[in-house]
Amino acid sequence: MPSRRQSRVVAMQMLYQIHLNAEPVQLVIKQFWHNRDTPATNRQFTQQLVEGTTTNLEAIDAELTATSNNWKLHRMPIVDLSILRLATYEILYVDDIDAATSINEAVEIAKSYSTPNSPKFINGILDNIRKRNQN
Repeated sequence: MPSRRQSRVVAMQMLYQIHLNAEPVQLVIKQFWHNRDTPATNRQFTQQLVEGTTTNLEAIDAELTATSNNWKLHRMPIVDLSILRLATYEILYVDDIDAATSINEAVEIAKSYSTPNSPKFINGILDNIRKRNQN
């Protein structure tokens, strides 16, 4: 697994835990690193994703709400929501990652960690976000 994808998977897992248990971000990060042997380069990117997503969560959720027709955020599976939040952060706030790359990575993670319908669902929402925020 490429290191950036591995970082995204761990970030998705952290976001899932933060959402499910309402634990402080820094505590979750510390616990994950304590229990994993992860290269420093992966840790830096993972932390950027988790901290950036949680810092901008209100704006990210507003964007998801605006683009996910007929779906309330609280009705989405937590894995899908975590993937969507992570990828939306990348699309909106990380200039050195192309939106198409963020979408593709989110879809690939969904194929491995979510339901058979999730990749199509996630792709549709993220593509709408990409279109709404094109410069």
